[in-house]
Amino acid sequence: MKLRRYVALAIVCAAALAAAGGASSGGAKQALTPVTYATSFGTFGRDAYAYVALEKGYFRKAGFDVKIVPGAGSVAVAQAVAAGSVDFGPADVAAVAVAKAESGVPVKFLALIQQRTMAAFFALKSSGIAKPSDLAGKTFADTPGSTVAVLLPLYAKRAGFNASSVKFVPSTPPALPQLLASKQVDAVGQFTVGIPAFRAATGNQEIVSLPYAKVVPGLVGLGLVASEKMIRDRPADVRKFTAALLKGEKWALDNPGAAGAILNKYVPLQNPAIAAQELRIMKFYAMSKDVRRRGLGLVDRSRFASTVSIVNNFFKPKNRVTVGDIYAPGFAPATK
Repeated sequence: MKLRRYVALAIVCAAALAAAGGASSGGAKQALTPVTYATSFGTFGRDAYAYVALEKGYFRKAGFDVKIVPGAGSVAVAQAVAAGSVDFGPADVAAVAVAKAESGVPVKFLALIQQRTMAAFFALKSSGIAKPSDLAGKTFADTPGSTVAVLLPLYAKRAGFNASSVKFVPSTPPALPQLLASKQVDAVGQFTVGIPAFRAATGNQEIVSLPYAKVVPGLVGLGLVASEKMIRDRPADVRKFTAALLKGEKWALDNPGAAGAILNKYVPLQNPAIAAQELRIMKFYAMSKDVRRRGLGLVDRSRFASTVSIVNNFFKPKNRVTVGDIYAPGFAPATK
């Protein structure tokens, strides 16, 4: 499996984001700036915080009329943001570092949504997959450009199996639970918080989760990205939007049940109870002692740099990536 193939496919997925449906706040009583926000990977409980910011009026109070559209994986979101078809979206730091090295995608991170990566493989326990090396020779489905797909070579190398032995099946985020439940594939790429949704979708079968964090420790998770052009030309809007989104995340993590109900209001197919479970799990990845002390969205520069270093040392890109290439300071709390 070639890294360039994933990145190329992700660019195709990014084009679809511009036409994706979503939710928007209507009936503005004052001039509001239209903003399109993409989720990271479809629409799941972990995305409820954006809908909370919409429902609670945090975006409107900041001066924005926000439309939320489903994303198609980290690289696709970054490409869509760079192209201007969406204004903001969450993407995985390591995946964007790879994309920056490969194609110079002109986006930068503003804040971290999760302090630790949630990327993982899911498999049914009945499949016999119990540890990372069991993925060798198996099939796995995911969206091209997702964190799991882009970083598979790194994961496989650290876990001791050949990434090229794994057959990749391109898919869309909503299709993954059924592909796994019907055993059309052996595993799927997903975030660790997705276990409740996958259990429900597979008839309460036991799910095996193989987190990236256990194989490649040190990777940070999703961060909010904007285009370099927007950061340069509209820093005040970038700052206000970032603050409003993080306020929504804090409320959602503190009130998972109510946040799940809000998500269900805008996306009726999402089960509010399952969404609440995802948010409770996500809190572990989003919060830390430093975050509680300094504020949500905290960028720990040393851990951010560690993720960039892992990408450079493993993929050995022709154009090595620096922290400054993908991080714009001044929009969220940060360590020195």
